[in-house]
Amino acid sequence: MSRLTLILLAVLFQACGPITFTTTVAGQGSIQGSQLGALLNVFPAIGGFGNIDFAQNQDFQNNKTSREMVRSVKVTSLTARITDPAAADFGFIDSLELTAKGATSEAIFAKKTGIPQAATPPPNATVTFDLLDVDLAPYVKEPSMSLVLTGKGRQPSQNTTIEVTVKLLIGASL
Repeated sequence: MSRLTLILLAVLFQACGPITFTTTVAGQGSIQGSQLGALLNVFPAIGGFGNIDFAQNQDFQNNKTSREMVRSVKVTSLTARITDPAAADFGFIDSLELTAKGATSEAIFAKKTGIPQAATPPPNATVTFDLLDVDLAPYVKEPSMSLVLTGKGRQPSQNTTIEVTVKLLIGASL
């Protein structure tokens, strides 16, 4: 084989190799306030976390990647931040979990307990979740998936808006 042929084969082989890139999914939800501090047994739906279609994701499009090409999806960070009122803290929430839901299955992939002690102080108090070693590829490959926030706590004294940001490392192949 000629040297040029070997070089061309090596370049071709590398071009067909795995692709890795990051993408972010973010959304907000509002928790209704109450001066009574009743148990918070239903968390709000986070806008942008229902019926996520990664075929429409700009990072997938920029990397010329489809859902079918996905081989692994790892969460690299997950945070929740109070955006309104900025002076509020997480004293009303004890624990949180985030679950990926597909058509036929679901998996908890992040948790946090002891939130009042773990969160940064206001303004815009923030808590970083503990990540579980869960591959979200089966959910990302579906036509749509949802991320659902659940937890335990009490209603805050006033309406409170929380922004949740999930950063994902995508591994795909051609």
